[in-house]
Amino acid sequence: MDVITVTSTDQDAANFTSSFINSVHLADGYQIALLKIACPPIFNVTESNNKAYIGRKDGDQVKVIEIPNGFYPTTHDVAQALHDALHLHEFSSDLMDSTEFFLGIGDEEQVEESEQEEEDDHDVKTNIRYSSSSGALDSTKIVMQLTDRKSVFVADSEYNDNILQLMQYKLSSFKTKTLLIQNYDLVAKDLICFVYCSIVSNSIIDDHVSRLLDTIPIKSSKNGGYYIHEFKNPVFHNISASSFIDISFQFRDINGAFVKFDPNFPIIITLGIKKND
Repeated sequence: MDVITVTSTDQDAANFTSSFINSVHLADGYQIALLKIACPPIFNVTESNNKAYIGRKDGDQVKVIEIPNGFYPTTHDVAQALHDALHLHEFSSDLMDSTEFFLGIGDEEQVEESEQEEEDDHDVKTNIRYSSSSGALDSTKIVMQLTDRKSVFVADSEYNDNILQLMQYKLSSFKTKTLLIQNYDLVAKDLICFVYCSIVSNSIIDDHVSRLLDTIPIKSSKNGGYYIHEFKNPVFHNISASSFIDISFQFRDINGAFVKFDPNFPIIITLGIKKND
């Protein structure tokens, strides 16, 4: 059996083509199988959960802010992305000025005290502080606070894509100017991925003709690194071409959409090619 390793370097990991210097020529009766794959992290923040809703304490007007789609290892990484997005967004001055980060928290009384200061002074400035109830730094919690005294984060049952759910806020409806964010690991949901290959003979999925190479379970590691899957019993498929100079691959979910991998990592595929038994 011959072994070939290809990568998606400088291409979309879910839809890429690997080219060879010279054409590969095979006699009839050769087969190909997926032996091992190293998958980048799957996006755990997408259009379905990347939006923050900013409104007024005493009104119904709401601004929608989105953070970039991607893989975020922890809730604190999501909070930092929201902080950055809010500062980049140009709000009208009557809605809000900026956001505020307090890294680490003390107790709830400190938060309430800070909110009271905001109520008393419309021009409160941005500042950063570390504290805890014992006076020692608590890096497991972030307090994120809107500095404009009348602006609030809004949660509502109709906002199913609200980023607050990622940050462990489960209440269906509330308004708050201050978020207390615990540091939790975020992982993407496990996926069953369909791997298609351009040189594989046709097969049938439901009522569709396809060039399915294999199906694989894909997970995201907690640290955002590679997930590696090795096939104990690889399934070999007939190769449909007697010669080829490139091979195209596609990775799709069960709904047919391309899997959203972290673009900072190439996917790595190890293939086995052998003559038919």
